[in-house]
Amino acid sequence: MDTDITVARYLKLRLEQLGLKQMFGVAGNYTAPLLDTILADDNSPIRIGGNANEFCAGYAADAYGRLTGFAAAYVTYSVGAFSMLNCIAGSYVEQVPVLLINGAPTNKEDSFEKNTGLLYSHTTGYEFVDINMFRPITAAAERITNARQATYQIDSVLTAMLTAHRPGYLEICEDVWRAPCRGPVGRLESGRGDIVTVSEVDAAVAATLSKLVSARKAIVWAGIELQRYGLQDRFGRLMEVLNRTLATAQQPIHFVTSAWSKSVLSEQHPYFEGCHTLSTQEIDSLIGPDGVLLGIGANTIGKDTGSQNIRSDRTLLACQDSLFAGAGFYPAVELGAYIDRLIEALEQHGASRHLKGLRVNQVLPFKLMAGAMDSTPPLTYDNFFDALGAWLSGDDVLVVDAGFPLIGAQSVPIKAQSGFVAQAAWLSIGYSVAAATGVKCACPDKRAVVVVGDGAFHETCQAVSDHHAYGQNTVVFVLANGIYGIEQKLVNPNPFRSDSGKQDYPDPLQNAVYPYNELPAWNFSKLPEVFGGKGHKVSNLDELASVMAQIRDNPTQNYVVEIVLDKTDVPAAIAASIDTDVGEDETDNPNWPPGGIF
Repeated sequence: MDTDITVARYLKLRLEQLGLKQMFGVAGNYTAPLLDTILADDNSPIRIGGNANEFCAGYAADAYGRLTGFAAAYVTYSVGAFSMLNCIAGSYVEQVPVLLINGAPTNKEDSFEKNTGLLYSHTTGYEFVDINMFRPITAAAERITNARQATYQIDSVLTAMLTAHRPGYLEICEDVWRAPCRGPVGRLESGRGDIVTVSEVDAAVAATLSKLVSARKAIVWAGIELQRYGLQDRFGRLMEVLNRTLATAQQPIHFVTSAWSKSVLSEQHPYFEGCHTLSTQEIDSLIGPDGVLLGIGANTIGKDTGSQNIRSDRTLLACQDSLFAGAGFYPAVELGAYIDRLIEALEQHGASRHLKGLRVNQVLPFKLMAGAMDSTPPLTYDNFFDALGAWLSGDDVLVVDAGFPLIGAQSVPIKAQSGFVAQAAWLSIGYSVAAATGVKCACPDKRAVVVVGDGAFHETCQAVSDHHAYGQNTVVFVLANGIYGIEQKLVNPNPFRSDSGKQDYPDPLQNAVYPYNELPAWNFSKLPEVFGGKGHKVSNLDELASVMAQIRDNPTQNYVVEIVLDKTDVPAAIAASIDTDVGEDETDNPNWPPGGIF
């Protein structure tokens, strides 16, 4: 056991024990002692990567944590932490364990501020403002002001993160970093095994089996928690057992994914049926009135369910710590134990074969490119995503931003397990460009391929400089239609409607894209001249095919490719209902909008 080490070295050792190999952040003097301690150790596996800003650091850490199981980012007090708040909130909602390390003023400076009213750099005068911001969006948060308690506080935050699988927060005063403390004792583990409560896993499994064997149709929903808790292999085993014990050779039992869980298993898996928005109407289509939907690790977020409450007598939704079976609720059901017990119960019930009539969709392979597609028409969302699906390989990780890109990308076939990354619950625009940095750090043998709208790209375009500075071969496709498309669609979709469906409102403002959704015109393909990398601009399929071929021929180069789209083009998934969708501003009130609103 190490003795007489510093608080900075203690935290470093704990991070190394958890397998951390990359940290993200923006340098500040309050965290410098920790960074210096890591840099001084030539044998430390932790690499410190600076980022263009806190957004870029936070999103990169989030993506890294999704793929490795643990991540860490560093900021300086208030000015850095305030910027990081949105990133950590997203990690909290999407169950990603990101440790935020916030350096704080010294105890002496804190005392001066409290007693004399003197404001030091980056302080507001409001006591403990930083930690109080992060407490609601972390599994645990600690402010460390002395070395004697530091080790216990650090261990408690890290253990809480491993247990809850959510972010943690450490605020450490600058003068504590180099103070001596005892060395680490043992290794940190999840505290789930120590939770004393009555689990209803057996009752949950019995309820599940009863529903399955009595249903005429069924399908399984593979949820995001399979990836978050490392349960993909066990889920694959469950699908094998389901098909061996309850299905027939003519009617295999398949699984679907949703926006949040896309690629949780490879989309080349033999039982994969497609990526769906599981609205009540889609569930009707999948299982009919007397079928059952079994969700494993699935959460009912808006993007996954069409913002509908889908719980009914036909649904079984098992997620970490609970099972909802119709109106029944089974608490304290650990997901891994549920899957294991369900496999056992199915094997014991192997003689039963009651599931029939399951719908199976054929997922057709995509074919690319020049010669295989008509290159004359301009690019659209749909033909771009068709081309992308044909071009992507199993060595790529597709990182997609919120809005039209996320909706359009649901049809893109993903060959690799965990080959799709998106912030589908929190939906903070700009996430993808910066997240790609973390994806490449987590999977150095993969190539991150980003699809982002031009409005979202405005938020974190500086992350391209991180891609180049880190020596990454990331590709960023910027879908440039010149507007915040998803915002216009939600408020008033009329500009996107076809001629036959378009309304002719008396007020001309309702017939065109609103001015506040218009974007500044950027030459996106020129940005790599500043940030580093290669830039291209394409407006038809032939040009896209040429650029994609060039990218494959240059496996070490990072790119920004501007995809020119018409302002009123939308993905097919939106176009299918755009004529009947009603925007928030489309009312029967003849006085809308009030004068002077624009």
